Amino acid sequence: MTGLTRKQVLALARWTPETLRNRVKAGKLHPEKVGHLYLYDAIELYMASDEAREALNELIHMADRTESGKHWTEATRRWRDLEEAGLIEVHRPVHTQTNIQYGQEYWDYEFTETGREIATQLVELIEDGYFL
Repeated sequence: MTGLTRKQVLALARWTPETLRNRVKAGKLHPEKVGHLYLYDAIELYMASDEAREALNELIHMADRTESGKHWTEATRRWRDLEEAGLIEVHRPVHTQTNIQYGQEYWDYEFTETGREIATQLVELIEDGYFL
């Protein structure tokens, strides 16, 4: 299980804290207490929320450019949510002499360790037909 924090769940599912509490009470999500944190299973979230499923599907299909040449910031609608959830890290270069940030077409991203783990788990489960 790759655990997601409450903040990550809220960013991916676009839920309010109350909605998350209601989903837990209804038995849709089963948080595991680790230390002082409750962690939520990414696969369980994938199945429980259309919004989270959309964001996580974008995570596993991210590419620098699409076949049509679109930059990843244009092709990935939910990249801000993925960044807020800590699944990707966005590199925004700044011009050294002017200290002005370059435009989005120059931005790059990389998966965080958690993002890579979740993407790998999801791809394996999808290939095995788990979500059919």
